Amino acid sequence: MAESAKVLSIQSLKDFRVALVTFTEEARNALGGVDMELKRMRDWLERDQLSYWQMQVKRRHEAMMMARTELYRRRISQQGSDAISDTEQKEALKEAQRRLRIAEEKVEAVKKLIPIFHHAMAEYVSRAAPLTDHLSGGVDKSLGSLTKMIDSLEAYLALNAPAAPPVESMGVSSPGMTSARVGSSPAGAGADARDQTEAGPDQDQGKDDAPAQAADAAHDSSPLPETSTAPQSNQEHDS
Repeated sequence: MAESAKVLSIQSLKDFRVALVTFTEEARNALGGVDMELKRMRDWLERDQLSYWQMQVKRRHEAMMMARTELYRRRISQQGSDAISDTEQKEALKEAQRRLRIAEEKVEAVKKLIPIFHHAMAEYVSRAAPLTDHLSGGVDKSLGSLTKMIDSLEAYLALNAPAAPPVESMGVSSPGMTSARVGSSPAGAGADARDQTEAGPDQDQGKDDAPAQAADAAHDSSPLPETSTAPQSNQEHDS
């Protein structure tokens, strides 16, 4: 059965990818720093400390032998005297022996510490190996899969995005659409304009004759006054 996931935000996937990249870089830097510190500590124990104290054992052993020789000479030189004054040589010999003992203890301590450190280092490497291996190749594969997932989701949304609503459905008409409704074509619009131009004078003349025609009709329909057309009589004329 194929696995599925409900993705609510592609931006969250992008943010997670950025966080994963940041974590990978910081983890790699941290592991690299620990590896360098372990190597530095190993070199300090095996070369610096062990070599140093081994050299100190050799030098202090020589110093102790010289102090012992001085004490022997002092005693030989004072064999015939009643009081032998060799206190200073004895103190020098004791100090040389003490310093030699400290150096030998340091060598033994370093020798015991080296295998303990190697064991701890091996344990750390074994526990850090899975994370190191994952950071070396696993994270890159995960980042590639995550990037592919984001690209696929964005492509899917681009294919299924709703189309923009028509301009007329929004109650807005453009000048080009208005012109298209008035005239079906530029040729038709020109023909209509020519027809209106040709019919213009007659229509204007008809408009000018309309008031005169209305006045004549009103005059014809009004009753005429009754007048006598017969000549007046001579009698009336004489009177």
